[in-house]
Amino acid sequence: MTVAVVVLYLGGIAQIGLGVVSIFLRYSTEVQADGLTLAVTLTGAGMVLFGLFMIAIASGVARGSSLSRAIASAVVVLALALAVADLVVAGDGDWTGVVVQSVVAAAVLLPLWLGGGRRYFAAR
Repeated sequence: MTVAVVVLYLGGIAQIGLGVVSIFLRYSTEVQADGLTLAVTLTGAGMVLFGLFMIAIASGVARGSSLSRAIASAVVVLALALAVADLVVAGDGDWTGVVVQSVVAAAVLLPLWLGGGRRYFAAR
């Protein structure tokens, strides 16, 4: 179960970092020339907020919250579905995102729902 919590924390921290980078992209000449500064800034802010949400979920999972376990599972499955949708829409045949997201999903879902994780949440 510790693996799932660590993966969730790392995902949240990475999301916050990517959001901050996205916010700084608003100063790019291409973004300013296309008039996309507001959209880029709001996207970056949304990424930061989602990263904070993921850290909150990881904290709940670490404390043994069944609701946090269910939300974490839903978020991971949704992210996997979005990776598959991106593969289909992009049509470039790049499976990297799907493979990475599948590994992340396995690293989070298996410890949460099988073996020790199942017993840990059943006791609460």
